Amino acid sequence: MNTLKYIALGLALSSILACNSENEEDLTPDDDICIENTATLSGAISTIINTNCAVPGCHVSGTGRANFTVKENIIQNASQIRTFTQNGIMPPPSSGRSLTAQQKQDIFCWVENGAQDN
Repeated sequence: MNTLKYIALGLALSSILACNSENEEDLTPDDDICIENTATLSGAISTIINTNCAVPGCHVSGTGRANFTVKENIIQNASQIRTFTQNGIMPPPSSGRSLTAQQKQDIFCWVENGAQDN
């Protein structure tokens, strides 16, 4: 009988711990905002990437990482860029760089709108 109580308690605890407020919906903008957000690769996105990612020691040639000085690499990695920027993984906090909410929204919407070479 005690074993059953411990199992029930364990299941209840894991359910509570599994419910984290930082789910993907909390970290990503509402899709509706992307209707009006027309961020382009040649505009806002390349500026964000060139300032925060394609910098010495990060996403440039010779680092072993995707080279974001090449636009095809940016497009090819668009979904990962969106995920990492929305989750605050990139740019890494140790880099001293950070993205504004608007920059994150621009990246999110550019990818949501097809990550076009525009």
